[in-house]
Amino acid sequence: MVNCYSLNSVGPTVEITSGPRRFIAVYLTSAIASSAMSYWFCKAPAIGASGAIFGLVGSVAVFVTRHRGMIGGGREELQHIAQVIVLNMVVGLMSKGIDNWGHFGGLIGGVATSWLLGPAWKYKSMSIDGRRVFVDRPPISYLTNRRK
Repeated sequence: MVNCYSLNSVGPTVEITSGPRRFIAVYLTSAIASSAMSYWFCKAPAIGASGAIFGLVGSVAVFVTRHRGMIGGGREELQHIAQVIVLNMVVGLMSKGIDNWGHFGGLIGGVATSWLLGPAWKYKSMSIDGRRVFVDRPPISYLTNRRK
């Protein structure tokens, strides 16, 4: 139930800001990174949705950090994200059956994927009717020399 609630809370935000294809990329990469980290470091590896959800939380953190000038600093949002991560890690340390390695792996997977593929909006120009025009140039576009 907690995973369902968490996915419903953070999932739409990631999908709206990143788009459905990037959402799927972040979710799947986070799930794989979560399972791999759990397998490598946990005595009883686990597979579940919570690591992928941590990846989505990491994706929101990357988005806020990357666009803090556009969203008014983002300090409060980043503090809230950090509190959620720390609280979940503490609960994981105090409870049997919760795999913090999987959570940490998912978080790393989500942050890395979002940093590379996630939206990176840049101000381009002003339209004729006075609206700002932005372009989306994620770092991967510079690495592949493919610009939108």
